Amino acid sequence: MRPNTPSRRLSQIDAFFVAYQERAGILMQIGTEIELNGTVQRGDLTQVMERLVARWPQLGQRIRRRVFGLEWCGVPDIGRMVREASDRREIVAWRYRPIDPFAEPPFQVLWVRGGSRTDLAFRAHHAVADGESFFFLVVEASLSLASIRGGVTPPPPPDALPPPDIGAVSLGSLWRHARGLRRDVRVARSARLWVRDVSNGSIGVVERTLHGDDLDAIRERAARARTRSTWVCAAAWIRTIHRWNRAHGAATPQVSLEVPVSLRRGRQPGCAVGNFLSPVVLLGEGAQSLELVAHSLWRQLRTAVRDGDHLSMPILTAPARHLPWSLFRRLAVNTSTTGLATSHFTWLSQRRNAFEEVAERSRGALEVRRQQTYTPVCLHMGAALCVVAWPDRLQLLLSYRETALSSEDAERLGDMLVADLARSITPREFHTA
Repeated sequence: MRPNTPSRRLSQIDAFFVAYQERAGILMQIGTEIELNGTVQRGDLTQVMERLVARWPQLGQRIRRRVFGLEWCGVPDIGRMVREASDRREIVAWRYRPIDPFAEPPFQVLWVRGGSRTDLAFRAHHAVADGESFFFLVVEASLSLASIRGGVTPPPPPDALPPPDIGAVSLGSLWRHARGLRRDVRVARSARLWVRDVSNGSIGVVERTLHGDDLDAIRERAARARTRSTWVCAAAWIRTIHRWNRAHGAATPQVSLEVPVSLRRGRQPGCAVGNFLSPVVLLGEGAQSLELVAHSLWRQLRTAVRDGDHLSMPILTAPARHLPWSLFRRLAVNTSTTGLATSHFTWLSQRRNAFEEVAERSRGALEVRRQQTYTPVCLHMGAALCVVAWPDRLQLLLSYRETALSSEDAERLGDMLVADLARSITPREFHTA
């Protein structure tokens, strides 16, 4: 890598995740763990990282404090992007080992050697990638690795997308929305997920996969609700939280979800490194039918995007990226910027099953046996749901803080969620009015 690798200033959104991790102690890391049939060499992974940082040097750089703001700078440290382990149990410890973006690269992979089996645990600091771009990068890395193992020259990484086109918006309406979000009693009245303890702790993951008849049932329920499968899954999560809370003596039916809205142009999900998502808080009545909740969520999001509510945060906070780091760090993390919702809900739609292409590109040398993704969990939320929508199945990934929920609690939540999604459609007619 050339010594004159360009630096890049962090946006105020990127910098927020650095500040949040430092001040709250909550790890702002996204991860994907992949189990492969086949062997991989360290040199293979080094080549993969070299290709990624040639296109996106920030993945291997470190953060430097400027007089005003932060920036990615320096020669990418590819050597520290690849770590080795001999025991698969180290993957769990790796999941909770913090990334310090001031001292090490923000995109890393842990390579666990194991004879004919290889485990790879990718992770990234949220300051360098949101969920959409991180998953894209992991797919790119996996396909590049497959090409290398198959003796095929990997195709060049795709060009980065242009910056988001926010368009014309009314600053007055954005200010009104921002003020309303802070004082809105309906969010203040939304439930908190019942947890055993509100404290820092390691992250666990519960996975459930729906396909075949269950997937058809979800699509049919979405059609009945005149919406998409996305909102059926979000509604099921709201209803699950409500039933869980009620079983533990908390009966507030209103549940709020923080849902990311992509600011990227076009349909390609993650070519640009950085955070180009903006949150919208949606509300649902957990005691209502799944179809009613799903339709309500869809209408709320449509209205918010039409009115430009999702743009209030990225536009109104933009000047903050010029603040001295000590001042930004103190001001950025407060009760009006964190913990506004009951839980996070993320939907990652995949047009193709890229992991199935690994065997083809590697000429049979590698095959993905299992893939699992986890997301950050805010302190007061306790758990977050991510759904990866493959063409033939839905992968439901429930990330939870192990101080908040026991493994049995989390498994039970996963069972409740699946039971709500997979059951037969009730005969009661659904009305959208």
